[in-house]
Amino acid sequence: MIAQCWLHIGTEKTGSTSIQTFLGHNRAALRARGWLYSEAAGNRNHYSLVAYSLDDERHDRIRQILGVGHQLSLDAFRRELIRALETEIAASGAATLVLSCELLATRLRRPDEIARLKALCDRVAENTGVIVYLRNQSDFLVSRYTNVIWEGGTGEFAFRARTAIADYALLLDRWSRVFGKHNLLVRRFEPANFPAGDVIGDFSGALGLDMTGLYVPPRANPSLDAESLAFLRGLNRRLSRRSAERIRPFRGAMVRVLQRRRGGTKFTIPRAVATRIENAYRDSNERVTADYFGSGLQPLFSPAVLVSKEGEPPPDMISAFAAIAIGGAVALGLVRDAFIRAGKRLLRFH
Repeated sequence: MIAQCWLHIGTEKTGSTSIQTFLGHNRAALRARGWLYSEAAGNRNHYSLVAYSLDDERHDRIRQILGVGHQLSLDAFRRELIRALETEIAASGAATLVLSCELLATRLRRPDEIARLKALCDRVAENTGVIVYLRNQSDFLVSRYTNVIWEGGTGEFAFRARTAIADYALLLDRWSRVFGKHNLLVRRFEPANFPAGDVIGDFSGALGLDMTGLYVPPRANPSLDAESLAFLRGLNRRLSRRSAERIRPFRGAMVRVLQRRRGGTKFTIPRAVATRIENAYRDSNERVTADYFGSGLQPLFSPAVLVSKEGEPPPDMISAFAAIAIGGAVALGLVRDAFIRAGKRLLRFH
């Protein structure tokens, strides 16, 4: 059993990929310092924790990807994860374990699911702290919308009513009832307040991890610009269901090419929509402020930044010329990446 476990649950769109890339890249160096970033739970993102914790009848895509229910029964998967974690911890000699998956905050919605994860943590660690980042709801929902389009979405951004996914008081209530409020470390995703503007520095400082001598990778998982987003959404609309399934394995590669695109316009929403979002969650944010930050912090977040200037609506459509240009760049990028992967395989073979 390890002395301390830190469970990083997200939320989504708060720099989790950057944090996980940092931890994964420095895994050996961290281990030498007594910190274990689990490999048994996943190479970079610990999706297996979601598959483990969800109630039995929930057929989540994460379970499909990990082969649960096909290659391996759920019971066998859970037993194997426990065995692998315990073996890894025993061999590490570490005092602190770090687990990270941003989907835990949004996918685990039932008390029994969070309790199942706590039981796993209690089995391998004497104490578990939960660290969670919260972001201005307007910026969070806009950023999350880009993920919806990446995954095949076709709709315009719309905010109709308050939803549970961005209700942070509700989220923290769920986790505090199981883990205890004193074990929750709640951070605001406010890059202007981070050391050097970097969430990795804030995360490490919050956990007491000395970053001296560790490699800090460049920012990971950047958002698509508005033109790339419009291109991808237009492509999604023109694909039949069968065609969409056929290109699913290539979506990640397409998005990575588009993420490298430079010179585009940041996707934003009108100020009036951002204000409606902020008003919808005002009472929830006030309760989070009172419970976790003290009454001196008002409001909970700085003003949203993914907001268009007055009279400057976001480009929801692109010209045919722009679409052809972006499509050509995607095709060239995919070919380039394929050649690079083939070259790396050849080098490994020789």
